[in-house]
Amino acid sequence: MTEYKNLEPSTNSKHNKEFSKNIIIAVLSVCLLLAVCYIVYTEEAYSKNSTEMQGNINDLERSREILKQELRIVRADFDDAKSKVTKKDVTLDNQDKLILNKQKEIQSILIKEGITSDELQRAKRLIVSLQSDINYYKEEITRLKNENKILTTKNTELTTENSSLSDQKKAVESNLNQEKKSKQDLLEETNSTLSISNYMIKGLLVRSNGREVETDRARRIDKVRVTFDLDKNLNAVSNRKELFVTIYKPNGDIGKFKGANSGEITLRSGVKVNYSDRVSVNYNNMSGSRVSFDWVDYEFPKGEYKIDIYQNGYKVGQNVITLK
Repeated sequence: MTEYKNLEPSTNSKHNKEFSKNIIIAVLSVCLLLAVCYIVYTEEAYSKNSTEMQGNINDLERSREILKQELRIVRADFDDAKSKVTKKDVTLDNQDKLILNKQKEIQSILIKEGITSDELQRAKRLIVSLQSDINYYKEEITRLKNENKILTTKNTELTTENSSLSDQKKAVESNLNQEKKSKQDLLEETNSTLSISNYMIKGLLVRSNGREVETDRARRIDKVRVTFDLDKNLNAVSNRKELFVTIYKPNGDIGKFKGANSGEITLRSGVKVNYSDRVSVNYNNMSGSRVSFDWVDYEFPKGEYKIDIYQNGYKVGQNVITLK
């Protein structure tokens, strides 16, 4: 008789192998699907992060330009206020120094490479604070003017009252109209005024082989080199710009050099300024321009030399070098 007892276990073993195989295939399919999903998600996340990062950089540069523009306007407001000062007191002198130092601090932040959002926020707060300082400065000017006005009024009390009031009214109206026009003109001119950065002054010794060596020893200096960048300004026109440079020697005299084109200019404020030389620069409003020039054939005595730079009727830069 044939026995069948081993046939049933054999069938079950084959079924179990098939079932295990199907499970493995299903697990591998799920893993493959998860891997594909992860790759797609990673690429999308990377693309999104790159876009956001570029957007943040662009936003920082736009914010930097806006703050530079605000600083130029505030500077112009301050220069306009200073031009109206007829008599200073201790308060105005101290406020003048405070405002100039704060301007330098803001400028040093705005020209930094890789500027951060926190630094831009600090610059913004400083500009707001600077405008408050200037407003206080103008209030002090008004106070001094009022005091002078009272003294003037006492000296003119014998003048006919009606005639005096009429004349004063006309003068106020005329000044108000002129001030409105001047303010609008000043805003337009200010927007096109250039700003400078990376302003450096070096004393140079020229060896017999033509090699230049930097030095601050007055008796060894053969020439002084001035270098700076004219920053980009989309409100300005790309063409040749004329810069006026004034160097003050340690005794306060204006430095004049062999071959230099010296003279006198009148600033927007009406103040006349003597300059040591004029420099013509081919300016690009999209990228800015690098400026460098030398003064030679001059005996430099010891002391501090202050060098001011003027453009478009405004002082746009100031630096000093001390020779020992």
